[in-house]
Amino acid sequence: MEGQRSFLPRIMGAVAALAGPVACLPPYDMTPERAPERSCPDVTAATWYMPAATEAQDRLEDWCRTVASPVVVAVPGADFGPLSAGGQLTVVSWNAAIGRGDVVGFLEAEFHLTCDGRASELAAGANHFALLVQEAFRSSDQVPDSPAGPTVPRPVPEEERTGERLDALEVASRCGLSLAYAAASRNGSEPRDDLREDRGVAVLSTLPLEDVFFMELPYEAARRVAVAATVRSLSGTRLRLANLHLTSMVGPSRALRTGNGSRLRQGLAAADAIDRADADHSTPVATVLAGDFNTWSDRETALLRLRDLFPESPPALGEGTHGAFPTDHILFRSAGTGVELVEGSYDRLDAGYGSDHFPIRLRVSFPR
Repeated sequence: MEGQRSFLPRIMGAVAALAGPVACLPPYDMTPERAPERSCPDVTAATWYMPAATEAQDRLEDWCRTVASPVVVAVPGADFGPLSAGGQLTVVSWNAAIGRGDVVGFLEAEFHLTCDGRASELAAGANHFALLVQEAFRSSDQVPDSPAGPTVPRPVPEEERTGERLDALEVASRCGLSLAYAAASRNGSEPRDDLREDRGVAVLSTLPLEDVFFMELPYEAARRVAVAATVRSLSGTRLRLANLHLTSMVGPSRALRTGNGSRLRQGLAAADAIDRADADHSTPVATVLAGDFNTWSDRETALLRLRDLFPESPPALGEGTHGAFPTDHILFRSAGTGVELVEGSYDRLDAGYGSDHFPIRLRVSFPR
């Protein structure tokens, strides 16, 4: 066993080296303008940032047309009250594995939230929170019918779970939360319980969500999307919550073409979209950037470059969040707003609540 533990860092070091220097990274600039040949996503219904490069626009279009439009529930269904000046917000990032993770059970146990629709309430003294979910899903007849094919991934298989299998919209409704959800792809072509499903990323919070926008990341092995939403304290200080899920594996030809920089390209694209959104504001916005980065090592180039762009990020956790691999991360920059990380608050929870990923969390404090 000791030999296995000592051998693992060498394996991960070799992987990090392969994911290291990038010599021929394709363009990653983002734009709010949809490519002329695209009809999806609907830019009149939501704010989007999309790849400016002409490469793979046809593939992004094919994947995009298999999913339904994003959903935004800007105001929580329950009244949790405002976030006071000087108050704290707990931020959690979690890959919930398309329904295998018991989200409601997690909210009740970790956030001390009683889920009862509009009567939902936090326990006395509990912080406001934001939960950033990757591999969130939606079951709805609004999801378009689509035949099986290369743009419709196979569904994530049903497994035993401790709680109900609720989609992101049902969780938000049951627990009285605000919601921003966007799908990247289908969850299989066949209906499940008479409803079609898509899957993507979501932000759930006890606070109202403002300035919501979505990001369609450059195409690598599959379509990936990210979502960003802003919360504010009672004094008006704002914090953006950006949730992304980077690509996992690409084929050998793609790895050679990008210099093995697929995750780096997508991560830099998300950062570029956030910077472009910042340019539209006259006052600065602090940002938490979190999600499943699918990194094999804390030294992977994609993560190191993003840390450069979010210089006040906490140190890496130094432990696996998906098996032995540190795939999940939370990064931060204050942008001079006075929002600060609470020292010692960044950690990994020891229970996965049915998911194959452990949640990670930190707390931020707002200025008085």
